[in-house]
Amino acid sequence: MHQSVHTMHAYKQEIPAPQCADDLAMMAAGATRIHRGCIAGSSDSSWDTVTFVPSKRYPGARHPIVELARKIKGAEIPDRRALLELGPGIEYDDRSVRADRFNVPDKYRERVQGRHVLLLDDTWVTGAKIQSAAVTLRDAGASRVTALCVARWCKVSWSDHKALLDSRTDPYDPFVCPVSGKNCVEG
Repeated sequence: MHQSVHTMHAYKQEIPAPQCADDLAMMAAGATRIHRGCIAGSSDSSWDTVTFVPSKRYPGARHPIVELARKIKGAEIPDRRALLELGPGIEYDDRSVRADRFNVPDKYRERVQGRHVLLLDDTWVTGAKIQSAAVTLRDAGASRVTALCVARWCKVSWSDHKALLDSRTDPYDPFVCPVSGKNCVEG
């Protein structure tokens, strides 16, 4: 656990530690390749557009997650990328889901409308921001939004986090599907 804390802190520095950023990019790319079929569901292809959850500290393309997102299959094609902007609701630091935390700029609406959007976040703490971004994308016309988070940040002092940590007794297996809970054979 201490290594993952170090990795996330080093990745989130003003100048991300290259090894830590590479490790996280490999995790995101690996997860999307292993579970591509499950994420796609019944559709013929995986996702049409890739975007990420921006932050107040690193709005727009300055965010270190941009390099993680570029490692996702399909994101190497610029026309399959979209950027979310910060909305007025970003100022609320509560744990609620708010559709106004983010905005889809007009220049990216075409890449979102009627599309399956893969939404990437580097760290899940409460889930409020990634869920807010998903609501924003759906409100902008996305037919489907799949959220992928690279790391989970837990606080044992929060009762819901403590319950989650206490319930996890099996070792982590990256081949267990986050969608179906079964072992994925696609690779």
